[in-house]
Amino acid sequence: MPPADADAGAHQQRRHRWALLAAAGAAVGVGAMLGHGLGQTLAAALPLAWQAASGALVGAAVAALLVPVSGWVALRIVAPGLPKRTGLAAVVALKPVKASKPAASTDAGATTVPADAQAPARDALTGAYTQLHFVAAADREWSRIRRHGEDAALLMVDVDNFKRLNEEHTAPCGDAMLVEITRLASATLRPYDLLARFGGGVLVVYLPHTDLLGALDVAERIRERVAGLGLAWQGKRVKATVSVGVAGIGSSHAGLDAVIADAGGALREAKAAGRNCVRAAPIPPKRSPEAARSAGF
Repeated sequence: MPPADADAGAHQQRRHRWALLAAAGAAVGVGAMLGHGLGQTLAAALPLAWQAASGALVGAAVAALLVPVSGWVALRIVAPGLPKRTGLAAVVALKPVKASKPAASTDAGATTVPADAQAPARDALTGAYTQLHFVAAADREWSRIRRHGEDAALLMVDVDNFKRLNEEHTAPCGDAMLVEITRLASATLRPYDLLARFGGGVLVVYLPHTDLLGALDVAERIRERVAGLGLAWQGKRVKATVSVGVAGIGSSHAGLDAVIADAGGALREAKAAGRNCVRAAPIPPKRSPEAARSAGF
């Protein structure tokens, strides 16, 4: 939490506590007054031994009823100004995934994905799958690929100079461009391919039943379609390009994060080569179905 937000939250919490204390004190005071009046009224009907203590007993009973009521009223008055909780109680690590950092950088870095069963499967802006859904779905495919020795590949697509595009043409223009790029990428894919947004201008594509050469062809078609895109924005025609890193899935990969790391490395090579191009990670050795079964996959 930023320092300013922390100070504001502490101030609101202090207001919260003082409101409860004031409400409790007021309830006790009102209870004592009401108890004295009611005690005098009831004293005549009570045994002599109880008459002296009747005011205190009735006052305590009334105060016990008024304290929670007054506390609830105080919270209803103060609570709208209290900051909402933003704790991490519901965030659980699913899998450490190495992927491009969102927006400001395209370097591959460790990313922890929240495992929230109620999290949406689709990205709100682009309609692509979320990173969480992608990792869960690809993990389910992983054992099948390794067991049968099937081909599969992964693409990491990053909008070139996405931060500068947002700065020069405003963030809404960048959002609109990303939506169009996602639409073009989706139109290039097969129905059973998996397209997800990993944050910022980064899209990741899982291609089952696809070798590295086939994945390179898909990546080049996505790159060409984006390069030919001209987004009409406030009387201007805004252009963008993408760089794509490609990685085939092979026996050397211990898990999905290793494939994503390879695709991220290939993406960095594409950026270093001048952007608006496709680069591939080294072709991994394939695992035969017999070897996969003997290894217990």
